[in-house]
Amino acid sequence: DMSVLPDLPTEASIKAASFGDEQFYFRALAYQLQNAGDTFGRTTPLKDYDYAKLEKWFFLLDTLDSESNFVPAMAAYYYSNTQYAPDVKYIVNYLEANADKNPDKKWWWYSQAAYHAQFKLGDKQRALQIAYKLAAVNNPDVPMWARQMPAFILEDLGEKEQALVIAHDILENYKEMPEGELNFMYYFIKERLEKMDDKEKKE
Repeated sequence: DMSVLPDLPTEASIKAASFGDEQFYFRALAYQLQNAGDTFGRTTPLKDYDYAKLEKWFFLLDTLDSESNFVPAMAAYYYSNTQYAPDVKYIVNYLEANADKNPDKKWWWYSQAAYHAQFKLGDKQRALQIAYKLAAVNNPDVPMWARQMPAFILEDLGEKEQALVIAHDILENYKEMPEGELNFMYYFIKERLEKMDDKEKKE
């Protein structure tokens, strides 16, 4: 089969072909997908892949193992580098959906989805929607930069007052953050208040 991406089997046929060892078959198919288009001495630019089909492969592999981070990592760090930026929407769709299954554990993929939406797709509203999900994750190990992400995107959208509200809420709700992050939050708020004050004076 010299096609760039192999045709998708049905979920039922995958279950049958695994012969009861779904983890082994997951790894075999994931390896096949990782090397798709770069076999038999050929190389294929990422822009030539069918990303709608690729997205279906990602979701199909999740039916065999939704806990593994291998497929979302392959999506976020490899296939997201396509030269045709609009195709990144399929990567964002998958990463968000993968994190949705277990946000407290898979929150990292929200951060990657938001990053790709903002900087590769240029879709700041989509990035903001995902960033809100990230900020709401109920896991004390989520770093403060992740909870601040909506504020950074809102500021980029020109919504400076709303960004300040989020920063203030973080200070109110996370009293025991590390000193460095606490100082940054105070700096973030102070600097923006000063800019808003200067703007009001000029007006």
